[in-house]
Amino acid sequence: MTRGLVPSLLCLLTPWSAFAAGLKPASVTASSSYPPEDGTSYDANQVIDGKASTSWVEGDPGNGLGAWVEFDLGGAKTITRVRVWGGIWYSTDFWERAGRPKELELKFADGSTVKMPMSDEMKPQDFTLPKPTSTTSLRVRISAAYNGTTWSDTAISEIQVFDAATTGPSIAAVTASSEAPADADGYYYASNVVDGLPDTMWCEGNKASDGTGEHLEIRFSGSQAISKVTVVNGIGGSLAAWMKGNRTTAALLTFSDGGSERVTIKNSMLPQVISFPSHTTSSVKVTFETVVKGKEYDDLCISEAYFE
Repeated sequence: MTRGLVPSLLCLLTPWSAFAAGLKPASVTASSSYPPEDGTSYDANQVIDGKASTSWVEGDPGNGLGAWVEFDLGGAKTITRVRVWGGIWYSTDFWERAGRPKELELKFADGSTVKMPMSDEMKPQDFTLPKPTSTTSLRVRISAAYNGTTWSDTAISEIQVFDAATTGPSIAAVTASSEAPADADGYYYASNVVDGLPDTMWCEGNKASDGTGEHLEIRFSGSQAISKVTVVNGIGGSLAAWMKGNRTTAALLTFSDGGSERVTIKNSMLPQVISFPSHTTSSVKVTFETVVKGKEYDDLCISEAYFE
């Protein structure tokens, strides 16, 4: 199951704890893990490292039915939602070649369980619990799987757990003026800018433009008071990848309250927090006004844009 250059590609990524993407578990363990190969690890910690491009792969015979990862939540938390990146997200090719979960069993500290169905799509999948559940641990068990084209093992790239106290505005939808089509490296959904993973990104797909005038729109679940945004500008996977794509240096924020603010964005791959006067709004439209050209791709990319 060789994946080659994963460690070197991801060495500059910022940990996911820098983003408001859910709980940070105290620890995670697994029933089994595929052994390391060519410098690449497949252990349980891969599901909480904030990188879609690294994966936990179970090491059981067959397709891993019954294999699990378990989170120690560091105390009682009231869990409301779970988000899962099923399969190996290193590339679309690897995603198809390895097994993906078709159904997950979520087991809580009191022994109760709930089933999480998974579609066979390379996209993050959210599951809201039937009711908020207080627990000190969460076991995620593979109860059914889609078969890969090459390898029998089933993989999960990332799991995020949300509780009732998770901060940040609740997001209803993220749309964009355009999206680049999927390629061998993956998908460029607008929603990637709010997933808490800096190695996934939105890239605009307007071939008549370098990204100037393109926009993202983030709609919240009701009105929210917001006054800052955390941005990862450009392709966040590595310095080499970041240099290839276009980045922005200025944007216009337009709010549903009728107001607007212009912000300056550093031409840097590091996370940056940008403050602005507070607005109570149900949406933010981010229009990119100036663009710095990359060395290879003439598409503007944004890895994270999380409002608080």
